[in-house]
Amino acid sequence: MQIQIDKHIPIPKRTKIPDLPLGEMEIGDSFLAPIDAQSNVEVRALRQRVSRWQRGLTSRFSVVRSEEGMRVFRVA
Repeated sequence: MQIQIDKHIPIPKRTKIPDLPLGEMEIGDSFLAPIDAQSNVEVRALRQRVSRWQRGLTSRFSVVRSEEGMRVFRVA
């Protein structure tokens, strides 16, 4: 089997999520995430960012789709 090498193919644009105020939140706080809630790529990137941020911490967050968009809650 021979694999073809392609040249001059641009790298796809990465999804950039702005800085989130996760470290400033107290239990019961929430914010509306500045992303397009209809974009599965942006929603997945937001959920992954929150998941990575809370690793190794006692803080816990929940990302929920609301009528306004994607909302991030601190739950613990």
